[in-house]
Amino acid sequence: MSPIAITVTGHAEREFAPNRCSVVLRVHADGATREAASEPAAAAIAAVTEQVIALREQDDSPIKRWTLDEIRHTRHRPYSQSGKSKPWVYQSSASITVTFNDFRGIGAFVERAAESDAVNVEHLRWWVSRKAEARRLAKVRHLAVLDAITKAQGYTESLGFGSFQAVAIADPGMLGVAPPSPARAVGAPMMRALATPLDGAAGAPELVLEPDRITIVADVEARFEAS
Repeated sequence: MSPIAITVTGHAEREFAPNRCSVVLRVHADGATREAASEPAAAAIAAVTEQVIALREQDDSPIKRWTLDEIRHTRHRPYSQSGKSKPWVYQSSASITVTFNDFRGIGAFVERAAESDAVNVEHLRWWVSRKAEARRLAKVRHLAVLDAITKAQGYTESLGFGSFQAVAIADPGMLGVAPPSPARAVGAPMMRALATPLDGAAGAPELVLEPDRITIVADVEARFEAS
């Protein structure tokens, strides 16, 4: 029999744990005067900053980096239902982002930061660093190539040929095949909060955060010649 070309897609997906968590805090206070709004906001920022610096100065710091936006002062004049203007309301706000590479300290940090009435925990973003994601994508792509080889071997045997060899491999779309998707990380991981006693104490439990895993998907196109 004459050699025949076999073109397939290879697919793989695996779950990985995130290795970074960015905690986004929003500081906000309002009052009848600018000072009434700015003072509690400044005090809250100072308290969180002190907390972050203390963690950063540890020998094995759990914090990778952190940022503090410039504090913003605004005001607006509310109106009553009858349309009459009310006194000015002054607002002071800022955003603080703290990125952790050790998740064990996040629960205690969040709980302490949220003790201030002027601090709200906006969200926790769990993600994979660029270098770690590249390594994991490479692993998943390798598995996708193995999947393509397995498919080609099956076609070769089904057609009654004895051997096959690769003649081309490419990213999705390069060989004219339409795979489901290119290599990518799928979805932002969610968070589970586990309440566990601190050092076995009977008091308030420590907040322990456990993120869901991130799914990384890869597809490749491959062409083989069976003979």
